[in-house]
Amino acid sequence: MWRVIALGVLLGVCFTTMACDDSTSTPGDGVDSGVSIPDGGTGHEQPPTCDVQAPTACPSPAPRYADVAPIFEQRCVICHDTAPGGPWPLNDYGHVSDWQETIRASQLDCSMPPSDAGVRITLEERLAILQWIRCGLPK
Repeated sequence: MWRVIALGVLLGVCFTTMACDDSTSTPGDGVDSGVSIPDGGTGHEQPPTCDVQAPTACPSPAPRYADVAPIFEQRCVICHDTAPGGPWPLNDYGHVSDWQETIRASQLDCSMPPSDAGVRITLEERLAILQWIRCGLPK
């Protein structure tokens, strides 16, 4: 029940306050190509157009946690660590697997990492995470 509540709060925040930072990407460079829309005076950018497509099949061999762990370490743990008062940690398999639905949603709508996090994630990294989730989170 608490996860449903947390997910609802997170999604509400994601849709109103977060966007992909793609100010230097060009089509075909492997970086999400969404463009942030000015906020109209609200103090927040609107979410960009996000063209990430959810994988429909699992490749063989399936990606393993070791394949996506560096992505979480470089792109997510900057905020999602074990610091008191921070967002839930994403620094090990158990944490990531517990939040897989939220992680999947935030990769599909390009809401994470947020533009103010100071890190960017490539389309290939998003797809790697989504593929790993699609394959059932193999260790």
